[in-house]
Formats: sequence, structure tokens, C-alpha cells
Amino acid sequence: MRSLLAFLLVFTICWGANAQMPTLTFDYITTKEGLPSNDVWCITKDKRGFLWIGTGRSVCRYDGYTFQTVDDQRLGYCSGVSTDSAGTVYAAISTKGLCSINPEMLTVETILRNNYEDDDRTNDMHERVFVDSYNQAWVGDYTAVKRYDLARKKLRMYALSSGNNIHQDATFFEDNQRRLWVISEIGLYYYDRQHDKLICLLGQEAKLANNKRPVRLEMAFQDTKGTIWIGAFDAGLLRFSPPAELPQVDGFGNSSFSFLSKEFANQNVICGQESVDANGRKLLFIGTEKGLSLYYPDENKVYHLPEFYDKGIHVKVMYDDKDNGILWIGTRKGLIKYRYRNPGIHTIDIPASAVRLPVEVTSSLQLADKRFLLGLSHSGALAWQSTTNQFRLWPYPTSTYTHRLQWIQNRPMAFTDKGVFVGNPSTETFSALPIASRLFTSTEFRDGLIDQKGRFWIANMTQGLKVVDLSTNTELKLWPESAGKQLCQNNYIKAITEGNDSKIWVATCPNGLYYFDEPKARFVNIMELPANKGKSLGGLCINAVERGQGGSILVASWGGVNKISSSGQILASFDYQHDKLSDTYCSNICDDKEGNLWFSTNEGIHIANLNTRKIKYLTTIEGLSSNDPVGFLKTSSDELILGHINTINLLNINALLRSKIIPHIALSSVEVKGKMLHQDLTKEIILQPDENSITLNFSTLNFEPASKNVYSYQLEGYEPNWVDLGNQHTVSFTNLPARSYTLHVRSSDSFGLKSKQPLGIHLTIKPYFTNTWLFRTLIGLFIAGLIVLMMRWRVNTLDERNRLDLQITEWRLKALQSQMNPHFLFNSLNSVQSYLLTNRGIEGAKYLSKFSKLVRRIMENSNHQYLSFEQIIDTLRMYVEIEAFRFNHEFSYSFDIEDNDVLLDALLPPMLLQPYVENAIWHGLMPKEGAKTLKITARIQDNHIVCTIEDNGVGRAFAPRTEGHISRGQEMTKGIFESLRRKDKEAQLELIDLFDTDNNPAGTRVKMTIPIEKA
Repeated sequence: MRSLLAFLLVFTICWGANAQMPTLTFDYITTKEGLPSNDVWCITKDKRGFLWIGTGRSVCRYDGYTFQTVDDQRLGYCSGVSTDSAGTVYAAISTKGLCSINPEMLTVETILRNNYEDDDRTNDMHERVFVDSYNQAWVGDYTAVKRYDLARKKLRMYALSSGNNIHQDATFFEDNQRRLWVISEIGLYYYDRQHDKLICLLGQEAKLANNKRPVRLEMAFQDTKGTIWIGAFDAGLLRFSPPAELPQVDGFGNSSFSFLSKEFANQNVICGQESVDANGRKLLFIGTEKGLSLYYPDENKVYHLPEFYDKGIHVKVMYDDKDNGILWIGTRKGLIKYRYRNPGIHTIDIPASAVRLPVEVTSSLQLADKRFLLGLSHSGALAWQSTTNQFRLWPYPTSTYTHRLQWIQNRPMAFTDKGVFVGNPSTETFSALPIASRLFTSTEFRDGLIDQKGRFWIANMTQGLKVVDLSTNTELKLWPESAGKQLCQNNYIKAITEGNDSKIWVATCPNGLYYFDEPKARFVNIMELPANKGKSLGGLCINAVERGQGGSILVASWGGVNKISSSGQILASFDYQHDKLSDTYCSNICDDKEGNLWFSTNEGIHIANLNTRKIKYLTTIEGLSSNDPVGFLKTSSDELILGHINTINLLNINALLRSKIIPHIALSSVEVKGKMLHQDLTKEIILQPDENSITLNFSTLNFEPASKNVYSYQLEGYEPNWVDLGNQHTVSFTNLPARSYTLHVRSSDSFGLKSKQPLGIHLTIKPYFTNTWLFRTLIGLFIAGLIVLMMRWRVNTLDERNRLDLQITEWRLKALQSQMNPHFLFNSLNSVQSYLLTNRGIEGAKYLSKFSKLVRRIMENSNHQYLSFEQIIDTLRMYVEIEAFRFNHEFSYSFDIEDNDVLLDALLPPMLLQPYVENAIWHGLMPKEGAKTLKITARIQDNHIVCTIEDNGVGRAFAPRTEGHISRGQEMTKGIFESLRRKDKEAQLELIDLFDTDNNPAGTRVKMTIPIEKA
């Protein structure tokens, strides 16, 4: 933004009288600052405080930093922009028609389309849209005006002329009584809402003869008194004072209208707005096709601003931003901003009739009765009566530059670059002080004072200090000549002051600050004091030294400011190296009752708080006439007088300290991966996984320069601390992890005031599907399912393998049975033969009977893979009995079987026990000498059959081993147990060797733990 300080200081002849041009400050905003087009047609604000501007290239929104144009509305001029009570923005765009804009999402919808393709001329244009307080949208199309009911979506047309007038451009205005006025190129119309019709009050269609005249009107505005002002184009400015209650007639008397034509001769008045000037006086800004004019109705004076007229700036529209105290002026060469509200700062122009302009106010001196004496850069000093704002020049003997005005012996005294002059209040003139020219050869005088002892001190910049007894006009020698020379050696005297303890303080450049130690008759540099070891003044070229609150001494220098105790100790410092000074040149200083330091620089006034170490700033933005005031005086009523070129500022210190306009903060726009996000920014912003690069733009909407607003943020969920952004109004994040965040943003103004509540923006970045818990759960379920399937497949495979192994074993047992049975039969028949040959026929017959039963049982069992345990035991009993009979009952046997249905009904392979019983008889018992026993037991234990086959034979170590079916049967039994163990880990086959007390073999025990399988 280019800031132009329009010091319009020329004489303009208006009505034959000399008048001084008012001083105003304008800011110019053009396409260089991002405005879509320099041709500005219309301006308004929405409910959130954004500025909407219609230009020659459609409509845009302005937040004080950037102009944002709706993407699909970049072409076509916008002749009108307005808002309804709900906050929706309406724009008349030539390439579209009447459009509604969602201010949150910046989306556009065409309500009434411009149709140039049919023969109906009433729908070709929808110009100058204006929404009244009844939410009725008014537009014009050069043939008539239209009222569109936004709620009912109904259109009503009103003809402005009974004749065939093809050029009837119209604008709309609603006064403070909610009455609607239509200002057209053929007259002024009032909308009779009760009867839904337009009444022509002025123009060729007017009913009253006095008002029936050709007029060409443009735009209207209303002042605080209720007067309506209308641009009358080639007729000047129209003043219209409607009565509070409009009569039910078709017009008013001619006295209701008056024209200011002479003042705007040869100028087409377009628009206007009431405001105030830099001095707080009410005036009317009047825009014409050639420039901008100021009209003071109370004084009936008009000023045509040369800055505008010299460039022929066509003014098209004005908008009063009351919230921010800004008058926006739309022209064909850009947007112009005039800030008229500056609380606590008053500007007084120096009239050209008082002194030759330009002139700079360099020093001020307070007199009595609200009078001040203003030292000037030439001619003399101006006596200013603040109550009446009257000026009178007290001339010097010669034109010179005033460095300092002081009150000495009831007379003002001026210290200038051409001598010291004494003022005479009775004659209101100054004359030279002879003693000054006698004591000094140099005429460069900077300062002077009367101390508490009545001695007159004179400070010459190059020749040092002299002290005079004014009663005798003689010099007083308070220090030796060597001390005076040492003070002046390569050193300039800039200013002097006296402390509460009568100590004289001397500001020098470049050797710093001194005080006069009168008892020791020497000048002491405070940097040589032990109390100041390691401290700094921020700069040794002192520009000003003043007495502060509580007897302190205040110092302003190149580089910073300081507060000094009466003993010379540095109490507090602000300098450009450690503090946020806007400039290094600190030229004047004072303090207030709260202890704040006020000092001037080339970049405005700084206000430093000693407690918080914060600095506030006052510049031309806040209302200063310039950023580098020269004159500087704190008055007894806590006001600060600043001297500028042709003006002075009067600052109310208390009002400025009390002024606490809390900054606002709003989210302007959001960009995702460089593209604007079109959504309601007051709601949560949800981004897709690949949209984790986001930029957020925000504004205070006070339309201050960027340097006046300070921002900070905290991203909750990512950054726990507040981050200072300075003047940067954007924040960007990239590669944020997928989760929810809350961005807090707050703003501060140049006075350090922060927004009450930080702006809260909710962000959610969605994760990639592969990073979601759903995906992880699905993957987990998939893996778990895969594992279950694999386990089931493994179990099924093992089951199938066990089944096959068991089946193979059973087949082997069956083969073993097929081998064992013939062998057993052969042995048994041999036994029968032996009985017959030895004439033991009766035993042979018994044996043969038992044998036949066993053979039948074996034959029956051979067809079954599984038999009940009871059947197995019965068969085993028969077998053991036959074997005992065959071996002549050489061994005894016993069966101890638990009487348990579960046990007896359990299904087992038929040959599971028989091989070990046979092995116990043949290989354990038969080779033994002496008593031989065989014991077979069976019990149920933990859902298992625990079966033991125990003999007291020779044991496995001494049993004879021959290859045959017996060993193969045992191997088959072991295979069966291996298959069973895969189903049940408790299945077990144990062969236990038994020993007697002498550790000799005493038999074998076979223990089987068999899972139960019920029939």
C-alpha cells in the first residue's frame, strides 16, 4: 500500500476569498497492491467486517491484505454490491446478472440472469443492486427499476417514465427512517411501500409544476442532521430536506430542493459522504468526474483538492466504514482510504494568514490562559490561543531557526542559530539579548535556563556553557577554565536542564551526559560513575534531556532513551539493540504519571512501558501529521504538543492510554496445496490424506498497515507453545500427521492490546486408509484368520496323518493277526497232539475245548478294527488260560479290572494288549526258574485307561530275543501310541524294568495310558 500524505497547502480562490486548504492524509490502493482493477464502482461491508469492492473486473473481497476474487467471476464489471440482513452478498455483474455470493464459501449463484439473446429488453441488465432493510433487492436496467423479493423470489418492475426513454440509469438509497429513494438520470423518486409504487418528486415526471424540471441525478447520501445530498451531475450538488412524515401527495414544495451549482461549475457531481477533517470539523466529501472536493456546510466553503483535480481522478463512489473510522473512496484510478477517527489526537493547521508557509514548528512554550508560544523554523514565534484557535506572529529581529523556547524572568526567550532573543509580551516582538553576543562569538545557541538560585545558564553548541547574573549582567565563574574546555573539546552542547536537587544536567554529542558537581567545580560524565559500570545509554550523542517524575532525569539519544536517577545512576534503558524501536534517532522525551516514557523518532512517537518492557507506537496512521515531529512539549494538563510542517498535533496522553479498542481476528481464506478452499471456514476443516499442506490467512479487519498488526498462533495437538508471527498474517503447515488439531490465532495492535478470545480453527487431516485403525483391524483379522486357517489346515493334516498312521498300524496289526493266528493255531494243535501221545486225553479234550472257543472269538474279532475293552479282556483271558494250560500251569495269572462301564465300553484296537501279554509269558516267565506270576490291571484315571501288564520273569535284559511276530506286534503297538499321542499328549506307553532288593532283575511292567473312545 502506498501512503500519500496530502499536505494541500496552497491558496484556492473560492467565492473570491482566500482560504487555506485543509490538511488530509490519504492512502492509495491500486492494482499494484492487488486490486483487480483500478476502476472501482461500488463498495460495502459484510457482517464479518470484510470489504466488498465492485470493480471493472467483477467483484472482490478485501481483508486489509489481499483481494480475493471469486474464481468464476473474473470478467465483467460489477456496478453494485450489497448485503442482506443474513449476511449474504449480492452483486450486479455485467456478464452474469444479479448474483448472490456466499461470503463464507465464496460461491456464486446467478439469481436474475442477463439475457441478451431474446427480444425482451427488460432482462438485458440488472444494474446497481441495492438490498434495503426489508430484504428487497433493487436493480435497474435502463428502462425501469426492479424490486426482487429475496424471500419469495418474485420480481416486480416499475417504469420511471411514461414516455419512451431508453437511458434511465438509477441508483438507490435508504435514509435513516428506512425510506427508499430512487435516484435516476431523469429524476428523484420515492418508493411508497404502502401502495407499492414510485412517486417522482423532482424531474419531468413530477406532479408539482415547480419540481417539473429536467435533472440528471447520480447518488445520494444523508448527513447527521437528516439532510439528503444528491449528486446532480451537471447541476452541482442537490440539497434535499425531506419532512419527518411524508405527506400522502405526489410531491413537496420547491423550497425542499436547493442546488449548489456555482461552487461546482463545470463539474459533474457523482457522490458524497459526510465525515470530519483532521481537526475534527464536520465536512462533506464530494466526488466529481474531475476530482475530490471538501464542502463545509456550516461555513459554506468548498475546497477542491489539487492532488485529485490536477490528475483528473474521477470519483465514482464513497462508503463510510463507521466501525473502523475509514472513508473509502472508489475512483477510476483505484481505491482511496481516508482514516478520520483518531481518538486522543487533534490536528491544528497553521493558517497562511499568520505566517509565511511552509513553516516548521520546532519548539513550544506554555504561557498562561491556554496560550502557547510556538517557535518556528523562520520568522519568529507564533502565539496560539488554543481555546479560539487564533494565531499571532511574534517576529524575531531576523529570520532564524528556533532551537528552544524557555521562560526566563517572566519573559519568553528564544535560543536560535542566530542568537538569543527576548520576547516582549506587551509589544509581541522579540529583540536580541546583548549579553549572549558579548559572551559568545558563535551564534549557534541551543538552550538556556534559570536555576533555582536565579542564575542564567546559556548553552552554545560549540563554545559550551556560560552562567550570568542577570541583575548585574556579569558572567559567573563556577568552574575553572580547564573544566569548561574539557567539556567542549570535540563535543557539542545539545541541551540542558535542572534537576529537583538543583543539579544542572548537560546533554552533549558525542560524549554523552554530564552533570555539574558544583562543590568540586567540575563536570561529571555519568558513564564514569561506578554505579553505571557495565551499563549503556544506548548512544552517546544526546539529543534531549528533561526532568521526569520523582526527580528523575530523562535522556533521548541516537540509539535509545534512558531514565536516570538524581545521582546519575542509569535506572532503565530502551535501545534499538535490545528493544523494538522503530528508529534509532530519539530526539525528544517526557514521561507520564504512570511512568511510561514518551519519545519521538523519525518513525513516530514511541510509548515505552518500564514495567512490561513493551512499546506502543503512534504514527500518521493513528493521526499524526508526520512521523518525524520536531517540536515537543508536555503541558501541565497532560497533553503533548508536537510540531510539524504547517501543523501541530495535540495529543491527549490520558485518552491515548485509555483507548483500548480490542483487536478483532478473522480467518480470511485457506489454501490447500496452493488452491483456495471453498467451504464454510467457521466449521471444521477436513482434509484428505494427500492434502496435508495447508496455508491459513487471517486478518484483524481494521485495515491498518501490516506493520500495525502482530499475530501469534498455537497449534493444539502439535505445538504446545505460542509462536509469534510478527506482522506476518499467514501460517503454513506441511506434512502434518493425520489427526485432529485446533489452531488458535490471536492478534495484537500497535498498543500491545490482544484480542479477547483467540480465533479457534478446527482441522482434521484424514489418514490414508492403510493408516487407519479399520485397515489395521482388517489386516489383523485377516492375519488372524489366515493363522486360524493354517492351524486348522495343520490340525486337519495332522488328523489325517494320524488317521492314516493309525489305519496303517491297524492294517499291520491285522496282518500280524493273520500271521499270529496260524502260528498260534499250530502251537495249540501241537499241544493237543502232545496230550494225546502222552495218554492225557482228558486234559487234551479240555484244552481243545478252550482252544476252539478262542479260535471262534479270534475269528469274530478279526473283522473289527475296534473292540470294547471288555471284549478285549475276555479274549485276553481265554488266551492266557490256554497258554497256562499249554505250559502245564507253570505260571499263575490274575486280572484286576475295574468294574466301570466307561472302562468296559471303551473302544480299542484288538491287538493293543496281546503282544505284551504274550511277550511276558514267552520271554519273561518261561525262561525263569521257580514261581512265575502274571498280573493284568486296568483302571479309569482322568478320562484315560491306565492298564499294566506285570510279570516277575527274568526281565528284558536276560530274556531271549528272536525275530518274529512278537517283536513286530510290539512295534505296531508303539506306532499306535505315537498316533494317539498326536491327538492326546497324555497317551503313553512305558516299559519299566523291575528289580529286587539286591538290584537283580525281577520282571517287567508295561504301563499303557490310553485315551478313552466311547462306543
